[in-house]
Amino acid sequence: MGVMDDVDRLDALARWLDRALTRGFTSALADGSTTRDEFALLEVLGRADAPLSWDTVEARLPAGFGETRATEAWNGLDAGGWAAEVEGEFVATDDGLRALDGLHAEIDALHDRARAGVSDEDYARAVAVLRAMIGNLED
Repeated sequence: MGVMDDVDRLDALARWLDRALTRGFTSALADGSTTRDEFALLEVLGRADAPLSWDTVEARLPAGFGETRATEAWNGLDAGGWAAEVEGEFVATDDGLRALDGLHAEIDALHDRARAGVSDEDYARAVAVLRAMIGNLED
């Protein structure tokens, strides 16, 4: 293989794409007056079939989230009316569920923008190549 410029290296391109998607997601969160941590907590509450105990909420949050982050995220959701405590258990409110749906629509729109002008075949090929490369590097 020949020498590649940084702009041709797949790892650099993947990082650029990740940063662009992250900026778009951060912007969508800001437009919704929420944070990444609040979004993660709202996801947990929004996917639940029933109210959750706080222990269950914390167990379903991403690894390393921690009690302080969870509490701060809860306080933001509660203050915004997106979550509530009902008889000692925690739920997403109707407003919270609508906000979550709106954020997911923003995420979908962001991914659609990223794929604009890319054929389905090229997209499928890119996904297959990336998965193969990941598989090559995993033990």
